Amino acid sequence: MNGKHLPTALALGFLLALPLTALGQGKVTITSPADGATLDALDENRLVYDVDPGPRGDHVHVYVDSKEVGILRKLKGSYLLESLDSGKRKLCVKVVNKAHVPIGLEKCVQVTVK
Repeated sequence: MNGKHLPTALALGFLLALPLTALGQGKVTITSPADGATLDALDENRLVYDVDPGPRGDHVHVYVDSKEVGILRKLKGSYLLESLDSGKRKLCVKVVNKAHVPIGLEKCVQVTVK
């Protein structure tokens, strides 16, 4: 290959690799509450999330302190966190497959409930 084809070959290689990178493994975002937030136990607290389940995921489950509290079919939205006990709490959104098995893609935030 001569020198004038090298930039074209590099560009082609980059473009071929781009879809694999863009597909990635998925992503979970919790936009509210923020990590480290303090929540009022008497307020209506909502977990706001956005999920790209990746090629292996199907839907998401919500956990409070490692206990499953909800199954969500929408990949973007909010979930009402009912009756949170006072103290430090760990809130997680985990991507699961059709058999409801976590695939390892998750996001968690720590909050304090008063």
